[in-house]
Amino acid sequence: MDPIWHDILIGIPMFAWVLLVVFLIAKWFYERYSNYRARKAIHYFAGGLVTLLAPIIFQTPYIFVTASFLLFIMTYLPHAWGKQFRWFQIPGKYGEVYFTFSYFVLFSIFWNLDVWVAVTAALFMAFGDGITGIIKERFYGKRENERAVKGLNWGNLAMFLVCAPIGYVFEGVPGLIAAVYASLVEAFYGIDDNVTVPLGSAALIWLLKGAGL
Repeated sequence: MDPIWHDILIGIPMFAWVLLVVFLIAKWFYERYSNYRARKAIHYFAGGLVTLLAPIIFQTPYIFVTASFLLFIMTYLPHAWGKQFRWFQIPGKYGEVYFTFSYFVLFSIFWNLDVWVAVTAALFMAFGDGITGIIKERFYGKRENERAVKGLNWGNLAMFLVCAPIGYVFEGVPGLIAAVYASLVEAFYGIDDNVTVPLGSAALIWLLKGAGL
């Protein structure tokens, strides 16, 4: 079978799963817990799971990166129209938009260079930042605005404990060093961590590997 047709057939149920997570599973988390938990559920069940499967089940990057771009548009337009999906979007906050755009950039660049660099960096965001949010909510209360709990705290330690094994298993020492970077950069203001964590981690791993680590 032609690789593109193979990926289309694989991509349809995968995209449907992401939509199920966004419009059903995340909404359940919102109604039972909070908007914050709903966003983290998307991190885990859409961003994390799909990232792990993508290099294994897709033969080319085209369908995956196209789907990532479509999700970027899908998350951006409600903000542009002022009609956010209330269960996981917050007016004026574009974290999920940056998240999907970072996936698009990561896999567009690294799929044919070293796809596991992209996978590692994306998992830092999906699982590492995901657990950070849950820990912060547990220790610092339910927050609709993550800026209220920035700065180094227990959430960043939890992020490192998740990212370190991911980084080391997939990318060895460069991945471990990138896990330190990701866990630290999440703590500070500036560019959104949905950009600095995945893209910065991928660039760091690539540079360290190029240096022979």
